[in-house]
Order: sequence, then C-alpha cells, then structure tokens
Amino acid sequence: MGFRTGFLPMAAALATACTSGHTTVDVTILPHEYRVGDVVSAVPAPVVSEVVRRRPHEVHVHTCTSTPPARVSQFHHELETQLKAKMTLSFTARTC
Repeated sequence: MGFRTGFLPMAAALATACTSGHTTVDVTILPHEYRVGDVVSAVPAPVVSEVVRRRPHEVHVHTCTSTPPARVSQFHHELETQLKAKMTLSFTARTC
C-alpha cells in the first residue's frame, strides 16, 4: 500500500470521525435552573462540565427575559475558562 492509497483514506476517515457528533450544544438557563440534555442544576458547574465533556464548536443558550443577566454571565464565565467555543444567545418571550 503506497502513501496515497493508504494515507488518504485513513485521513478522510479520521476527519469524518473528528467532525461528526454534536457541534452545537443547546443550553437552557432559567431563573432557577441551568439545563443541558438530562443534566439539570441550580448552579452552573454540572451543566458546564457536561458541555465541556461534549466538546462542541458552538454553545447556544436559550433564556427568557425574566432570567437575571448575572446567571447568564456566570455560566458564560465558567464555560469560557474551560472551553473556547462560540456562544450564541436567544431570548424567548414566554413566561419562565
């Protein structure tokens, strides 16, 4: 097996494996809880740990207008110290 016939298929398989999976993780921050998947907590640390474990390229935070901004800032600060991922934020008008 030559360089081109052995290396290129292996590189393509590795690239596919590295890029598959969750590239965006959705996090919900409510006035009294943080949530990602099945992880729900009153403090951000367990949710941050779950997000870091998933190693996404982007974290999308869903929150509502009644959520104190300090809760979102605290989550962002804790996440930023452990993971360099793009973070986007969306607000919902529904009651939380």
